[in-house]
Amino acid sequence: MTRPTATLLLLVLLASCGCGSQSILFEGEGEYLFTAFDALALPGERVELRARLQVGDLLKSRGGCVVRFIRDGQLYKAAETDDDGVAVVTFTPEKPGVYRFTAELSPNGFPDTPPPPRELLVACRRSDEPAIIVDLDKTLVASGFHLVLIGEPEPMPDSPRVMQRLAKKHSVIYLTHRPDYFGPKSKAWLGKYNYPTGPVLLSDIGGFFSGSAAFKTKAIQQLCSRFKNIQIGIGDKVSDAKSYHENGIRAFLIIGVPQAATAEQLRTLAKSLETLPDQVQVVTSWPQIENVLFENGSYPRSEMQRELKKKADALKPEKKNAAE
Repeated sequence: MTRPTATLLLLVLLASCGCGSQSILFEGEGEYLFTAFDALALPGERVELRARLQVGDLLKSRGGCVVRFIRDGQLYKAAETDDDGVAVVTFTPEKPGVYRFTAELSPNGFPDTPPPPRELLVACRRSDEPAIIVDLDKTLVASGFHLVLIGEPEPMPDSPRVMQRLAKKHSVIYLTHRPDYFGPKSKAWLGKYNYPTGPVLLSDIGGFFSGSAAFKTKAIQQLCSRFKNIQIGIGDKVSDAKSYHENGIRAFLIIGVPQAATAEQLRTLAKSLETLPDQVQVVTSWPQIENVLFENGSYPRSEMQRELKKKADALKPEKKNAAE
């Protein structure tokens, strides 16, 4: 699904669905959407712990509610949601590690039952720690964003197993163009399929409308400016792979080749790869990624282009329209 189509679908759903449908879409609770945001930090760096409360059709911001941030069963800090529905406190991790917090709404002054608590984590990493950035849709998730909106997506075959293997020597950063409304749903999905722990970084609504390429390019640059040993980047878009490569990251591009693809579709796909350097590994599966990283395999961009063109040439010429 193209970005404009996905955007339009999202807006239509937001504008037309009732509270029950929103609960299904966003993993909300009744008329509420309560979201807590993960963070990535360096040792000794102060970061914000953020949670947001929205309510009703079109997810209007809800101010004036107290959010308590709990760590190890104890109250850490509390803050009141502002006019944007956001409550913010600060935290400074002193050493590398995963710091887990729970954001919960105080029932005091709440007109009805608050939505359930949300977990957020602060991943504190050394600047030189080996790391990997990985996308979600059509990368870990076997389908695109449309199925996240309306269905129950399955994982890409072998991706949980390979990611667990990579996580033994790399810290994991999940970076997705999904709007942050989908934070709870995204984290629940990763947990369901046993992916390794890591912060889930999503776009805000402005980043979503700017497009995947602009959002990802900026986010990858910002991450690389702080974390100097991001070694691997995996995504499903040419723009992802280009940004990874340009920032000194070993880039993997996962592409889908439809079984019933026409010769024209295959040649178009091959042509879309032309702007990538040959160092980019273009693969169709997670075992191929595993083969490159652990068995010295190689799937350079040029090889995939040759394969696609060869498949296109092997197909029978498409029949012309009878009217031509």
